[in-house]
Amino acid sequence: LAAADAVAPDDGDHTVLRDDERGIPRSLSLLAALVEAEALCHATAADADADSDLIRAFRGGATPTVRIGEFLERIHTFIQQESVRHVIEIQGVCYVLAGIYLIRFIRSGAAREAGILIDPSTAHRLVAVAIFVGTKFGGPIYRLPTRWTVVFETSSDAAIRAREMAGLERRFLIAVDYRLFVRADQFDWFCRVLERGPRPSGRCGGGGAGRKRTAAEAVEGEAEDGRRRVRASLPPPSVVAN
Repeated sequence: LAAADAVAPDDGDHTVLRDDERGIPRSLSLLAALVEAEALCHATAADADADSDLIRAFRGGATPTVRIGEFLERIHTFIQQESVRHVIEIQGVCYVLAGIYLIRFIRSGAAREAGILIDPSTAHRLVAVAIFVGTKFGGPIYRLPTRWTVVFETSSDAAIRAREMAGLERRFLIAVDYRLFVRADQFDWFCRVLERGPRPSGRCGGGGAGRKRTAAEAVEGEAEDGRRRVRASLPPPSVVAN
């Protein structure tokens, strides 16, 4: 997510976690705006050949035609239905975590080597898995999302099949090296990223992620991944409370 490079950390109350006038978390709409902008930046990548298993997996068999914002709102609306309300719960914090996990995925060694981007052909599955993981980690422990992959199928007009989710989640977690803890300062920082919104059009940046890495870049990336793994990471207070 290109906008994440230009925002400094900040502490304080997170207005992104509040609901809007429709009762939808602001973090949902703000995350959707970032993902849609990123997909637009890399629109041409959707027409390129899928020359890695990771790209093929997140393109899947069909690309959802629904916009990202509507896709996420459908998920939220479905979850509010009485039939699933007591099984699934997504809070505003989960969308913040999902955005952080998306950044970790796109900047991971596996994603850079595969050349995968958030583009129109991958965006829905990437954000779906990020939310799936974010809800498992940041949602109420007594309402873990263990039986709701059908939500993504319904919300995508069956473009994303429920049976895809387990495999996509596994690939996503392997790529981020199972790094799901988020420090409080990282959480604060991404809340500011969401508030600031997408950076202006014409300033799209690939950061080298749109091509496969050379051997030297791969070695350098692995070294950086190693350094990141040894850094202490703690969840923000909102996550600990759950």
